Amino acid sequence: MSWKHAVLIALAVMGTSCSKKTEEPSATEEGSAKNGLTEAQADEVLAKVGDHTITVGEFADRLASQSPYLRARFESPERRKEFLDNLVRFELLVYEAKRRGYADKPEIARARRTAMIQQLIKKEVDEPLQGVEITEDEVKTVYDANPTEFDRPAEVRASDIFIKDRAHAQNVLAQAQKVDLAGFRKLARDESEDEKTKNDGGDLEFFQANAVGQPPAAIRDAAFSLRKVGAVYPKLVEEGGGYHIVMLTGKRAGLKRTYAQAKRAIRHKLARERKDAAMEALTKRLRKEIEVEVDYDALKDIKVNVPDLPQAR
Repeated sequence: MSWKHAVLIALAVMGTSCSKKTEEPSATEEGSAKNGLTEAQADEVLAKVGDHTITVGEFADRLASQSPYLRARFESPERRKEFLDNLVRFELLVYEAKRRGYADKPEIARARRTAMIQQLIKKEVDEPLQGVEITEDEVKTVYDANPTEFDRPAEVRASDIFIKDRAHAQNVLAQAQKVDLAGFRKLARDESEDEKTKNDGGDLEFFQANAVGQPPAAIRDAAFSLRKVGAVYPKLVEEGGGYHIVMLTGKRAGLKRTYAQAKRAIRHKLARERKDAAMEALTKRLRKEIEVEVDYDALKDIKVNVPDLPQAR
């Protein structure tokens, strides 16, 4: 049988499987059938790229791995040829990458190790958890224990101009009260002495009233006291060795979630916790089975260049 006929058989069988369940094909004299192909038919060579061959069986397996919708696209000979050409192109790129020595690069080795880890986690963690149901009682118990955990606190967004000299800051405040957001951001870029925010127009992004760190409490209080987006706090805010001019640039209302609204988030939380627990159990088991030696003292000899990150004033 030619490879063309073999591929036609494979596609015919796969097309049938898209619409209804079929019985497993029985074994033939030439071996067990898969995708409508005997072992001998599956071993026939469709293409050869360098030292790699693409067989009829590999072609059929690749097609079978596609979604039913995508498989339906390859009923015509032209589409099957296109699919095969894509496989050939892939192998051409693999061959050339190997020839250039990319397979030996450390980042390729890391990617291969990462792929192996992903397969291990899929088999040892993800697949066993698929059959474990998160019950309604479990979800309700989590919600009842802390109903406010899944609420969303109110947030505001503000822009800030920081100036050390009070007289100059008072002058810039007068200007800021007459401009819109675009004008305020220009003032921040021109006048602010905070190098960490001035290039972004003084943007402090969204924050909550009880946020820890940036921005400082005095600025948070000023921003939350403003009711209208685009409003400028009427006074200078003294903080961090200078004076701040604060404009409210955005608001997000708080949301109190009911049980029905929180259920989805709780299920995600429980699923994540189960996966974390399964990963921890897998790691503990492997540490018992595999010899591990760690020299934590050697960490003190490592020097790390830390960038100048924003600090709370």
